Amino acid sequence: MHGHVPAPPQPRPATTALAVTQRVLFVAVTLLSLGILSWAAMLRLAILRRRPLDWALFWATCALVLATLVVFGTGPDDEPGTLGYIALAVLFALAIGVPVHYLMADIRHHRLVSAVAPPPYPPQGYGPAPYGYVPPQPTGYPEPTGYPEPTAYPQPSAPRHRPERIERVRAELDELSDYLRKEQGR
Repeated sequence: MHGHVPAPPQPRPATTALAVTQRVLFVAVTLLSLGILSWAAMLRLAILRRRPLDWALFWATCALVLATLVVFGTGPDDEPGTLGYIALAVLFALAIGVPVHYLMADIRHHRLVSAVAPPPYPPQGYGPAPYGYVPPQPTGYPEPTGYPEPTAYPQPSAPRHRPERIERVRAELDELSDYLRKEQGR
């Protein structure tokens, strides 16, 4: 009768158009430059997630891109040689590996962020609000579709005094203490 009423399931916020556009942009830049600009996607990921591993991967990507550019810039013009083919393979590996890692990490990051986001409205069905409780203000999240509008909590005007109830409880306690005294006297 007075148990918890389960709240409606919270909808998962849809991925914004900005996040999708950024993903497409960084993947396209990495692929179209054949891995030379792969450091850009890794930099965005490192700034977004702020993890030491992401920063280490960014600096490793920068070093690999710089090393391949040095090999291409200092090698002979007619025949690339073994070192040139290795540098080309490294660039192709960056062109494929960085977008895959970037997409997986970015999608995982946005799922975790949306999982811990506060609900857009206070939970419903837990009984009347206690005296003095002020419901939270709207947070700017879009209202989910398909759910009823949240009801506002009633605002108490002044504390209610119930002297008749206090008197009744006091009388019952007096009767109980008289009864207990009689029982101890026997």
